[in-house]
Amino acid sequence: MWIGSSNAPLRLATDVGPWRLRDFHWGLDGSGLVLELDRGAAGQRWLGWLDLATGATTRLSPEDVTDASYAGQSGAARPRILMTVWHQAGHGSELISTTPTGAVVGHWQGPGPPASRWLATDTQAIAVCPDGDTVTWWHTRLPEPSWSPVATMSAQDAIGSRPVAFSSDGGRLVVKSSAGRDTVALVEMSAPAWAPRVVSADNRYDVRSVLMAPDGSGPDLVRTTDPDSPQTALTSEAAADLEQLRRLADGCWARIVGRNKTHFLAEIDYPVGGPAYVLSARTAADVSRPLVRYTGLDGVRIHRRESFCYVARDGWPVRGFLTRPEGEPPWPAVLVIHEGPWSMDEAEMDPWAQFLASAGLCCIQVNYRGSRGFGRKFREAGDRQWSLAMQDDLVDALRSAAVVAVAQPGRIAAMGHGYGGYAALMLTTQTEVGIMCAVSASAPTDLVRYVGSLLSLGSAEAADYAARIGQPFEDRARLSAASPMSRIADFTVPLLLFHGRQDAVVPVSHAVMFAESLQAAGKLPGLVLYEGEAHRYTRPQNVSDFQARSIGFLLENLTCRVGSGTRQPGSAV
Repeated sequence: MWIGSSNAPLRLATDVGPWRLRDFHWGLDGSGLVLELDRGAAGQRWLGWLDLATGATTRLSPEDVTDASYAGQSGAARPRILMTVWHQAGHGSELISTTPTGAVVGHWQGPGPPASRWLATDTQAIAVCPDGDTVTWWHTRLPEPSWSPVATMSAQDAIGSRPVAFSSDGGRLVVKSSAGRDTVALVEMSAPAWAPRVVSADNRYDVRSVLMAPDGSGPDLVRTTDPDSPQTALTSEAAADLEQLRRLADGCWARIVGRNKTHFLAEIDYPVGGPAYVLSARTAADVSRPLVRYTGLDGVRIHRRESFCYVARDGWPVRGFLTRPEGEPPWPAVLVIHEGPWSMDEAEMDPWAQFLASAGLCCIQVNYRGSRGFGRKFREAGDRQWSLAMQDDLVDALRSAAVVAVAQPGRIAAMGHGYGGYAALMLTTQTEVGIMCAVSASAPTDLVRYVGSLLSLGSAEAADYAARIGQPFEDRARLSAASPMSRIADFTVPLLLFHGRQDAVVPVSHAVMFAESLQAAGKLPGLVLYEGEAHRYTRPQNVSDFQARSIGFLLENLTCRVGSGTRQPGSAV
């Protein structure tokens, strides 16, 4: 983890070793950070305190807990970190208050059912507890807990719903909620009735994040998934801050990420150097030196990124992004498909899109149906649509006016990771738009086997994921027809495959068996296997290798390749 400021360069603050950093939270007194860590596949999560003065990390969660989650903080003069823990002994969940040294100063029993999410202050708490097809939100006052339900919603409504903050007077609960709605809205609930009141909503885009007013009185800055409108002000003070940011950004994409009574911290995507943080006084022209997010881009001109919209063949509006290389169109183009598929591409600068554009390739990204951020109906429209409607959205993007205007005909490739890698492979089998080659990383190639392995994990999350793909018995014929393993004869363009040998999400056998089947059919796919890597590649040498091999492969096949379409460069490692 690296820490920097406007007056000092980034420095290594801590190395979390075998643990994975899930999230972090600034301490209220600014002296340290609360770290959320886990061991990846092992699943154990714990909280630590990083002292910025010494660089030392102190464990906050007790040793006898199997899981710990951040719930909040209280007190600036005497900081307290609130967390929820699950004990090995089966005592259920507890809310614990500790000092930055790890000393427990208070603990309270949870509502009983296991909670998936918490929000707590030193005076009250909310616990979100799933129970089958419903989710109940429980509330209590502290320090004498007496839990009572304040909201009950369906599991589908709960996907986009979560508590955000209590108002400074403790009288209102600010939440993001999709209960009874298609999109996620900003909602307030007040005791004792806890009736929801919509504060801000859009019928096309989900509320993404919320900033409270500096005095904590209520929410006043809202960010949605609308790529053309980063933030909306709810108060005149917030509107004045956004206007000041607009002048600072001078036409660049920008958003406010934090504020206090005197300053706001903003992220601005500069045309040279890319995203950087600046601190600006709210009532004066005092602005800090930009602190860049990506030191490797210092002094580098950033390629233009723009949003576009098209209508899919069945009438759904779909959003996407183009990142343009230097020069004039048309350019060789690469459709980069996000994973998930219930993820999304965002308006901010994308490092991989910049990497492709720097190589002279136009990067196309699409939030096809199934992507989150555009309402429940759009997300659920991707259910059981692998290689069907979701694939049609990608083809329709390549046929849209915005893409046709910039992509060089006959020189289009596809690539992706996970689902994106799967979709890239399947795109090469369709005939509506020609795909010259594909890069596929960590992709499932046998959907029947993949769904079965997900169900064997036994978790509710894996079962829900599998259900969105299909059932291994009832849908066997459809899943088989949508599997790359069943379409070997249809692959006639160069393919480059990557996989981590320790991938527990999509076992490496998916890549190995697929490559062997292609080879048996007289085709020569490139296959790169990374030792010690799981579903995501994290070792710097492997990340660099993946980038170099992918770019080399794309350039060879989009700009230099001649001869038979069955020639497929790449070597097994």
